[in-house]
Amino acid sequence: MAKITTTGDLREMLCSAINSVANGTMDIAKAREMTKLAGQVNESFYSEVKVAKTKIELGKEADAIGLLAIK
Repeated sequence: MAKITTTGDLREMLCSAINSVANGTMDIAKAREMTKLAGQVNESFYSEVKVAKTKIELGKEADAIGLLAIK
């Protein structure tokens, strides 16, 4: 599998997993774990967008997506 670097890549990987489960080439337990991990990545995207939106609403410059400091 190619490296996942964009949200589109993530969606493509998930759709591929769905198809693999449907045609019997991927174990349902593996697909379930992939879905959980992808959900965590998605929550991270959502949180970062919320922070950026809040900064913009406060008249501050938002960090580029993927560069939000967590310190």
